[in-house]
Amino acid sequence: MKRKHFFRLFVLFILLLSQFLSFNLSAQESRKTFKQDDVFSIFIKKEKRARRDSATEEPVILKKPYFATTPFIGYNPAYGFLIGIGTTMAIYLGDPLKTPVSSVCAAINLTTAKQTIITVRSNIITDGSRYILRGDWRYLVFSQPTYGLGTGIKMHTNRGIVFNDGGSTASLPPDAQPLNYNYIRLYETFFFRFSRNWYFGIGYCLDDFSKIADHNHTDSVPPQNTSHYQYSIDHGFNPEKYIISGLSLEVLLDSRDNSIRPTKGYLANVAFRPNFTFLGSAKNSLMLNTEFRTYVGLSKRRPGHLIGFWYLGQFNEKGTIPYLGLPALCWDMYNRAGRGYIQGSIRGVNFIYLESEYRFPISPYSGILSGVAFVNATTASSDDKTRQLFQYVDPAIGFGLRIMFSRKTLSNLCIDFGFGADGTKGIFFNLNETF
Repeated sequence: MKRKHFFRLFVLFILLLSQFLSFNLSAQESRKTFKQDDVFSIFIKKEKRARRDSATEEPVILKKPYFATTPFIGYNPAYGFLIGIGTTMAIYLGDPLKTPVSSVCAAINLTTAKQTIITVRSNIITDGSRYILRGDWRYLVFSQPTYGLGTGIKMHTNRGIVFNDGGSTASLPPDAQPLNYNYIRLYETFFFRFSRNWYFGIGYCLDDFSKIADHNHTDSVPPQNTSHYQYSIDHGFNPEKYIISGLSLEVLLDSRDNSIRPTKGYLANVAFRPNFTFLGSAKNSLMLNTEFRTYVGLSKRRPGHLIGFWYLGQFNEKGTIPYLGLPALCWDMYNRAGRGYIQGSIRGVNFIYLESEYRFPISPYSGILSGVAFVNATTASSDDKTRQLFQYVDPAIGFGLRIMFSRKTLSNLCIDFGFGADGTKGIFFNLNETF
């Protein structure tokens, strides 16, 4: 069965399954009031929990910062031990009826192979949702393989455990082209509201790649013409370092009820990113990034019972982008796209990603445990036009478990099992919903 036909059938299956489950669960819903709880409540005595619940009949309002933190640990012979920690901070900066919760997510992962991954992502919303300040800051001493540009490239059972913010224990298959590099990302955009849920945004974006070591080229005799090296030479980039530096001009629609765990509303974003040599960019270029998310509720009593839809489209409109700056899987703001594949394994000049996820409750009343089933598909093009958008599609399916880590921030601990094409697979650990 062709990949694109498989994708269509699975989407139809998810929609039919969700409608069936929605009908049956709605028919069986108890009159007992549902109250969102978290995993820590298991250790609270019943009497104390009852007193706490009776005092918090209204939704939890975070008048001061509240933190939810979780550790990560893993091992693989190729990378050694990986240890890390991730935390989410949440707070309301205004009236909760008019102001969504603000959040800051930070994580650090370290490996015995001398990898360092430090990330800070923020979504700050002022009183009355008048202004939004969105940031994505990263510092990486990193190693990651590439397989060339475009979809439909076999990756020969690339698999591994993937941790929050890109840390991975994936071993290298024989056809991988390993790269080591240092990376600094500084994205910051200021949005101001011009209509009810509509915003204009202006920002600055920096991608700084340095100390790039293309091992299949530098460590081979004679040197191999790897995908990264050949692309860099063909388009006039230094294979060892380059910078993308430019502005971001954006239009945003955000009507979601919660940015950490949305259950309704829309998010739509169109961002033009002109990059300029006078700002330090290796070449002038123009990138167009587009995104859309929405959520279809299946239960009034359980808002988290829903189907979510996610679209990402990233396009090189003018000029040329350096290889590592091209759109790639799991390089979105929160490293979530592409469960079933290792980060960066699919890369292209132009890139489209689609995902649908069915979210369903498991715990009947507390909401501590819930589950997901998902399907996604990626298509990407190459620079030599041998692979066009939608000529090849790489699909993936999977399922996962959600553990409510903090009812105050609505932060989940997420464990997902994803299965992609050609035997690729992974176990994915994250904080908060995928999208």
